[in-house]
Amino acid sequence: MHSKVWKEIEQLQEKLHDTVTKKGITSPEAIRVSQLFREKMDEYNRCKMKRLSI
Repeated sequence: MHSKVWKEIEQLQEKLHDTVTKKGITSPEAIRVSQLFREKMDEYNRCKMKRLSI
């Protein structure tokens, strides 16, 4: 699960970079992708913390 989530983060990061480059940082699409990226990072951090507390 850990590596799957990280792969998704990398893909979202690429998509965010492309979107910001093409449509601007304040475009609705860039904001949406940024929110998805943040949510996925939160998921990754929760997984990581869960593994550390075991």
